[in-house]
Amino acid sequence: MMSHQELQDFFAESADTYRFLSSILFKELNEQAIEELASADYPDDTGNEHLDQGYRMIRRYFAFSATDRRGQLACEYARIFLAAGVYTKDRRTAIPYESVFTSDEHIMMQESRDDVVARFREDGFLVDPSLHEPEDHLAFEFEYLVNMSERALACAQEKDKAGLRRNVVRQLEFIDQHLLNWIPELNEIAQQYAKLTFYPGMLSVAQGALEQGRAILLDVLAQLDGTSNAA
Repeated sequence: MMSHQELQDFFAESADTYRFLSSILFKELNEQAIEELASADYPDDTGNEHLDQGYRMIRRYFAFSATDRRGQLACEYARIFLAAGVYTKDRRTAIPYESVFTSDEHIMMQESRDDVVARFREDGFLVDPSLHEPEDHLAFEFEYLVNMSERALACAQEKDKAGLRRNVVRQLEFIDQHLLNWIPELNEIAQQYAKLTFYPGMLSVAQGALEQGRAILLDVLAQLDGTSNAA
């Protein structure tokens, strides 16, 4: 059973994790971000297979990376997520939009995007229109979870059990229906284009973080539905 403080810590840490993943996957990294990642201390045993695999791959990249990491990773990002230099109609690409992976036509702006937009609107989350990107980009889906985790933290602090329960249910629905339903396939295809271990590693970390977060959210929901007054 989680204490009131542990509950708050979980949502604060979840917001930080999802914000980190959103920033990593939205665009090419700058020099400062790369240096911070290079000097980070990645755990060896998290209890989650995908997290452990992802951290191993990231450590491996930095152990053998070139001097010009920024240029190297920018090229890798473009090749994997922007399909730069990919000239084939026979192979799927790893552009990170949910519709590309969940629609029969494997194209953008399909039913998944429409459902994401509706969910964002229902929960008061708005993607910056100046970015000119479809709302079902993976980075925006993680940013939605940042927003929801911050709201869950506020509910926990205010001891708003009903509001927290609704939030947790919405997060679980979104993770199941709009993230874990396509990230594994995205990573599989990304590995076909990747020449380095960095981005496949980050996608494994993303999957593992969602799996861990989902498991804890289920525990929180069970606690809220029980006799505990921790929230």
